[in-house]
Amino acid sequence: MKNRFKILYTLLGLTLLFSACTPDNYELGALLSKSDLNFTIEPSSANPNDIVLTSLTPNVTPLWTTPFGRSIKVVDTINVAFPGDYTFKYGVESAGGYVQADSVQVSINTLDQNAVSGDMWTNISGGYGKEKTWYLDLDANGVSKIWAGPIYFYGTNDSWLSVTDGVAVGGDSWNWSPDWSGNQWLCAATDFGSMTFNLKDGPYVQVDHTSTPDGITMGGQQSGTYMLDTKNHTITLNDVTLIHPINYHTTLTKSWTGKFKIMALTADKMMIGVLRDPVISGQGACIQTLNFVSKAYYDSH
Repeated sequence: MKNRFKILYTLLGLTLLFSACTPDNYELGALLSKSDLNFTIEPSSANPNDIVLTSLTPNVTPLWTTPFGRSIKVVDTINVAFPGDYTFKYGVESAGGYVQADSVQVSINTLDQNAVSGDMWTNISGGYGKEKTWYLDLDANGVSKIWAGPIYFYGTNDSWLSVTDGVAVGGDSWNWSPDWSGNQWLCAATDFGSMTFNLKDGPYVQVDHTSTPDGITMGGQQSGTYMLDTKNHTITLNDVTLIHPINYHTTLTKSWTGKFKIMALTADKMMIGVLRDPVISGQGACIQTLNFVSKAYYDSH
């Protein structure tokens, strides 16, 4: 009887060993080619600034890359508010893997006034066809007109949601709003220059840096574009640098251009948050805000 069990166990062991050594057979589907991709990218009949993306390739997940982010919707509409040439890309993920079509250039010839008529666009620029100038809220006499001082400090989790809307966000959320007169180590009192935002045929910005004798160290006169993300409350600066005190020029952040948080924005007040880089600054990460006042308010108070 024992011999029979030994033989049975031996056969079972060989069966298990054989099955363990037999490779699994996974078979991918065929990889699509560019010619298999079918899609359309065209303006809406209702609004030429609304670009309608339609994936017509069956049994795949579309992967759109647009100037304003990515989408996996079969049909999606992207609003392009300003004139210019924009690049769109269409790809799909199928059983055989990912494949992408050639990029598509879309030319926009009109400005969508409705898309830039919200409060944020109006507050920062004065509205369509207008321009508006802003100063860092500290002049050469050490006077701040609308804020307690030109620089505040917040936690890294803070944003428009906690600062403007007053919602408790949790995590690293705190605030210190120092007055300049009692904390003059923040920066020297000087004429920092100005930033002028307009909506004249597009979102253009001019920055005049005048806080150094040569006028060049901080960037001199710069012209570029800006873009507001009104949903996430951010501003992106292109080809210009944000007005800032010279003592933070190389000791706070890697770049003074690009995307920044807008913590608050009204007709006369603007607070832009810059993430303090712990490596560059030698201090812990936080959001250090630059507090601006409109020229109209500055001149009248």
